[in-house]
Amino acid sequence: MEEFLEKLYLNLSNTFVDNLKAKEIFYFEGTNEVDVLKTIMSLKKNNNDLNNLMIKGAISIDELKYFYSNEIIKECIENKYIIRGNLLNNEKIFIGTAGMYKFYSLKNYSITNVFIAFDTNNFQLEKPLTLKSQEKIWCIFLLVYGADNEQHLFNSEGLSHEKLKNYHNFLMSIEKEMEKNSISLGKKIGWETGKDSSFRKFITNIVDLSKTPIYNFNGYKYFLDLTKRKNVNYLLDLILEKYTGENRLIVNEMFYDALRELEFKMTMELGEISKGINKLIVEELKG
Repeated sequence: MEEFLEKLYLNLSNTFVDNLKAKEIFYFEGTNEVDVLKTIMSLKKNNNDLNNLMIKGAISIDELKYFYSNEIIKECIENKYIIRGNLLNNEKIFIGTAGMYKFYSLKNYSITNVFIAFDTNNFQLEKPLTLKSQEKIWCIFLLVYGADNEQHLFNSEGLSHEKLKNYHNFLMSIEKEMEKNSISLGKKIGWETGKDSSFRKFITNIVDLSKTPIYNFNGYKYFLDLTKRKNVNYLLDLILEKYTGENRLIVNEMFYDALRELEFKMTMELGEISKGINKLIVEELKG
């Protein structure tokens, strides 16, 4: 049986090398042998694509009967070690994951990494997020406005064209203020084109921010949930992610000064009186 399963296994291994991207294939440590089971457990393919891939690695039943006894083939079918293709491919068979498990057991191959790969592929729900410069600036705007809970939310509904233009200019001034304080938010923004060219478009230029537990919006209403210290630390780490250790302590002070300056500018340039920078934010930045 081991020899029979190995033939099917190696055929599928060669098929993976021919049809998958290099980054999709896993090898046994220190070898150039494909770890087929780990590769399958890590693939991000829908059922149809995966089925087609497995059929490519299948072998004709007639061919297998020429080399192996009917008893071995029957035993593998009864134990569901092999899978028969459907419809036009019903004359072909390929090794299934149960068959690979049996083959790994016969070969004394470790399968621990296989299950780790499966868990990583399917259950690692909380992946690190990185905010774009636009998302960081939008968060800073909400911080300066004081939209740190639902009661203090920022409501942009009904704003005039002139007001929206002023708000867009204020977003630009946030980037300039950060630059003045030598705080990097990431890639410099091109304010004249695309989604960055107007206030309404800019605040929808979101990728990862909406995946966080702190950003809330409903229609034209927006706020950051900064009612808990862990949320505050999470937000500051997202905005100031480029800085660690002693540099972070220095940047915290500069970021606090920048927020205060922007708070003053919001009153002078927009006629908006800030609801106050979140108390926990101030405590974290001032140490």
